[in-house]
Amino acid sequence: MLLTVVGQYVTVEVQDVQRRDVEPHSEFLVGDVADRIYSLPATVSVFGSIDVAQAPTNQSGDIRFMVFDAENYQRWSSGGSSDFLFSAEKQGHLNFTFRTDKSGVYHFVFDNRASLYKKYVILTVAYNEVSISHVPDPRTPYIGWALLAVGAILLAYGLVRKPPIPWA
Repeated sequence: MLLTVVGQYVTVEVQDVQRRDVEPHSEFLVGDVADRIYSLPATVSVFGSIDVAQAPTNQSGDIRFMVFDAENYQRWSSGGSSDFLFSAEKQGHLNFTFRTDKSGVYHFVFDNRASLYKKYVILTVAYNEVSISHVPDPRTPYIGWALLAVGAILLAYGLVRKPPIPWA
């Protein structure tokens, strides 16, 4: 009986994952270097895709793609040594995933300096936000009712089968 009353205070942890679109669909032209700036929260998994095509022919093209936090972008843009969260050089279609360390501004850099042709780029960016909540465990009252039923059966069995009392 106690478990049916106290059971609402026994909780379980539930994770809810919500997709947040940062850039659902963006088309732009890259000459030498293009920089897209996005503000992202801390400790989220960022993912997206890039489609690249050469400007004059519309055939698939290659481009170098890098993601920096604000501090490393400043180092990279001034020609210094920097660390990136993600980097790839690929032709056509590219999927990417990385995890943010801290909240703040992140730079998505498209470097096309190795090519003579401008590139059309289609970019999508999103992240998964995980929220954790505590909800009452729905199994606890059932355990209480099951124990109550077993106890009632044992009580009925004990009352029906009265053992003889030796001192009487």
